[in-house]
Amino acid sequence: MNDICVFIKLSDVKLNLHRYRAYLYLAPAIVLAALFCWYPAVKGFIESFFTVSHSGTVQGFAGLSNYRTLFSDKAFLNSVSNTLRFIVLFVPANTFLTLLAASLTRRKSRFSFIPEYIFFVPVAVSLSAYSLLFRELFRGKASVINRILGTDFLWINDKSGAMATLVILGIFLDFGLDYILLMSAFRGIDKNIIEAARMDGAGGWRLFFQVELPQIRGTVLATVFLALKDAILISAPIIILTEGGPYRSTETIMFYYYTEAFRSGNRAVQNSMAALVLTIAAVAFAIYSLRRKSR
Repeated sequence: MNDICVFIKLSDVKLNLHRYRAYLYLAPAIVLAALFCWYPAVKGFIESFFTVSHSGTVQGFAGLSNYRTLFSDKAFLNSVSNTLRFIVLFVPANTFLTLLAASLTRRKSRFSFIPEYIFFVPVAVSLSAYSLLFRELFRGKASVINRILGTDFLWINDKSGAMATLVILGIFLDFGLDYILLMSAFRGIDKNIIEAARMDGAGGWRLFFQVELPQIRGTVLATVFLALKDAILISAPIIILTEGGPYRSTETIMFYYYTEAFRSGNRAVQNSMAALVLTIAAVAFAIYSLRRKSR
């Protein structure tokens, strides 16, 4: 009887260890995230309500004065406007094009690896390399793109052209990952559902819009939020491609943060901007989580 009790207790211990094994594997990543992500984020949020010197010394309580200074800055308001404009142009275009490419290649075939490779290959090259490449392709009236199109449009030297070039670059950078996610979602649909729909007379457009697309709406929503995140945080392509110009037409929120926090050393703007971006990210994540739970 005692042996049975000991065996049961050992089994319970093994079960509990197996249950918490995943947390043990995640522990190093959680510790690193806490040290290098969560702690600086919380620290920056708290210091946004204080006056901080260029050396990082807290000098006194400032209340909301840092935020009032931030929102009274015309350059910041311009960066918000540019960011919203980029979001409106980039997110729908990126979602449509990646969804179109994934839908056209959703059926696995003998040669389907060819478009898969072509669409995914941009992921293998760094962001900086593509930004430098686009700067050369779209530079001046004698640019490669103008020669191909037979135009003389000033792309990165024109306000609308610079934003259009930035949107094209953003789509190019995000395309590979979003395509793989959507294509995998399409191919992960239960074939029995598709066959049942075909037996009921569904085919072509009706099969796609009423059966397949609703099955992957969670993945589509995830790619939309990923695109929104990238649109809000875009900075490196702007630094390399347009440097915020011409006439500050491509200065986004994160580019403004870069110029004020790293070039000027403005701690008040740095902490206030970090707190705002953190709040926006938290709200977006909460909305995404609520949408997933409501399905």
